[in-house]
Amino acid sequence: MAHRLLSGAGSASLLAYRLSPDEFTASIAHGLTRSGQFVVAGRPDPSDPVTTVDAGEPIDVRVDLLKESPDPAVRLVAATVHALGVLRWLAPGEARRLYAWGELPREVADLVEDGRGRLGVIDIERVVLRDSLGVTPMDFEDLVGTIVNDRPQAFPGADDEWNAYDLVASVSETHLAEMCRSVDTGAIPGAICWRRPTMHTCDHTLGHVFLADIDSTGVTLMSVREDETLAAFAAFRRPATTLDDLAVQVSCLIEDSVPDSSPRL
Repeated sequence: MAHRLLSGAGSASLLAYRLSPDEFTASIAHGLTRSGQFVVAGRPDPSDPVTTVDAGEPIDVRVDLLKESPDPAVRLVAATVHALGVLRWLAPGEARRLYAWGELPREVADLVEDGRGRLGVIDIERVVLRDSLGVTPMDFEDLVGTIVNDRPQAFPGADDEWNAYDLVASVSETHLAEMCRSVDTGAIPGAICWRRPTMHTCDHTLGHVFLADIDSTGVTLMSVREDETLAAFAAFRRPATTLDDLAVQVSCLIEDSVPDSSPRL
């Protein structure tokens, strides 16, 4: 999850807590360069002093990366990454060189391409991931070193995320509910991320199962029952790195979680 968020998933905002402590800088693209630098890009805005600081001048910032569920029926935060760092906007010539060398992730490159967007590098030492399993601090260099050297696939990427959602959302709620039940009973691999009494429900949520997240290792579902709401992570048999892989692994989850109707002796 930390890999996916740093690589460009979700939305990013910056808080320059010394320069402009009451104003967040949003509507920016973010991601990792091929060499492992964390970069942001945005349009200069005269009403936002962070975006107009001179190139090369250090700005202390807090970085917030937010990943919400792709399910349009409910607003559910799947995970966040938080970090403190130092932002430096690059001069136009430096930005053009990184763009020409193919160093920039696509969403960042799109803002730099026409010359009107600014490219910034943020030096970070540690990140804190908050997800359904709790809080996990990580060393940025160790995390990014693994990403750059081993090149793991961050799936689904920005191009595949909605197609991945459509694929999983096409599964009937009956099967999704069975996946949650099977994780809860230990019939299939996974984990119950959290459970709590159901309170303040409404008709469009009660009795439904919502998709919280999809990644290469499995799906995270939230089941809203009359007496209890729980989040369950159902693990794939094998990692998925393509939409075709995902279709196979989701089919396997359905097969594995169907109650065994064979006669027992």
